[in-house]
Amino acid sequence: MQETLNYLTSSLEDKILSKAEKKALKSILIDKKFSKHDLNRLRSDIFNLAREHFTEFKHLQIIDWLEEANKLILPKETTSFYTKSYFSPGTECSNTIMNHISYAVNSIDICVFTISDNDIRDKIEYALGKKTKVRIITDNEKTLDLGSDIEYLFRNGASIKIDNTSHHMHHKFAIFDKSILLTGSYNWTRSAGQYNQENILETNDPQALNTYQNEFNRLWDTLEDYYFQ
Repeated sequence: MQETLNYLTSSLEDKILSKAEKKALKSILIDKKFSKHDLNRLRSDIFNLAREHFTEFKHLQIIDWLEEANKLILPKETTSFYTKSYFSPGTECSNTIMNHISYAVNSIDICVFTISDNDIRDKIEYALGKKTKVRIITDNEKTLDLGSDIEYLFRNGASIKIDNTSHHMHHKFAIFDKSILLTGSYNWTRSAGQYNQENILETNDPQALNTYQNEFNRLWDTLEDYYFQ
């Protein structure tokens, strides 16, 4: 996937997709045999690449309009359920988290022990800037850690709740647009990616999504609002 995205990035430098580049891209797509899910992700990446070349808000609005219209025009395929696994040390887990934050359009529900990876924080800030609704549930004690990004995200528009108890809110899962679930042992910290043996499971299985969404909603209704004094 990254190799294909790198090729698309290089082809955008002259703002023209030449016949030779089209032929090469077609060969890459045939060779990689991407799933429908991967192709949808790649399509989102293409629109993100286009956005990076515009600075005026009105132009970004046009790109957003084009992406949403493109989704509606394409024929809907029968949904296939899948699961994928990612492991650390390495960048697999953090990249998966950041990619889904970037792809999310309507909502992101995050339920994690702690957030202190600034790269992930910046992606959440980007989502908030797109007016994506972001709700975060986290552990009250971890909000006080040096390097915690919770206050920053709160000040930038994220809705946040904490468990103000002597125990820990130790979950690590997130739901994107109510259609993709990430869960596993991976903490949203830089050290988890650099040093720890961690994992993330990604799935669009509706039963798993429903179960995790219900748990998120239950916690959201019972925990306390976060505020910074």
